[in-house]
Amino acid sequence: MINIKINMRFALCLFCLLMIKLSYADNRIEVVTVEGSAVSGDALGKTSKSVQSKSVLLSGNVLSTSANARAVVRVGTDGFVVMGKNSKVEINQSNKDKPGFFKQISGVVYYAINSIKGKQKPVEVRTATTTIGIRGTRFLVTDTEDLKEIGMRKGVVNVTSVDGDFEIVKKSTQDEFEAFKREGEVAIAKNTREFEEYKAKTQQEFIEYKKEFSLAANRMVSFDGKRVVELPLSDETKANMDDFEKFAEESLNKITD
Repeated sequence: MINIKINMRFALCLFCLLMIKLSYADNRIEVVTVEGSAVSGDALGKTSKSVQSKSVLLSGNVLSTSANARAVVRVGTDGFVVMGKNSKVEINQSNKDKPGFFKQISGVVYYAINSIKGKQKPVEVRTATTTIGIRGTRFLVTDTEDLKEIGMRKGVVNVTSVDGDFEIVKKSTQDEFEAFKREGEVAIAKNTREFEEYKAKTQQEFIEYKKEFSLAANRMVSFDGKRVVELPLSDETKANMDDFEKFAEESLNKITD
């Protein structure tokens, strides 16, 4: 009887250790795949080391890719980050006390984040000018010297200015105009001039000033200082997304969004 009790306790201990190990594996930040040269370091820039596939990072680490590199990073149960060339992101994992966030310092990064369930903490993407609140979605953030954009593939994000109001301009396309006509809200256009007049009118009417706005699937925004232009997802941005998704296909298939 004593031996049976001891064995049961030993088995229970092993089970607990296994659960702890599995929990750690689920919540760790892991570089799933890296092509080219990538390095990680602390947020203060005091340490730096080369990163290979299957490397494990600490929360608060900054991961950087070189001009010929890209990487797929699993951030615990939050989801995946796919980094393009010349990109730098500080990765802070969510925990029981605070939400997680990705501080995108530069470059082009594709975010694929799981839907929030139960008491799971939310996740944010922070840039120098915006805070992007995520609701289980996929989107591309470009923050380079020449271009600043957010492109939505799935879901919805809330974009908040870190300083003052945005000037938001919403643009329409020919497809949207045709849909608008079918609803009987606009007379059927007979030539290009009528569409151009309509487009100019809608662009004037859809300018607003506010600190926060939502961005839905198949839409994008470009930033020029405080001026924000919202329009349908461009072919170029779609192509960029396709490249990221192809590179990280195996990982992205695990996302629940």
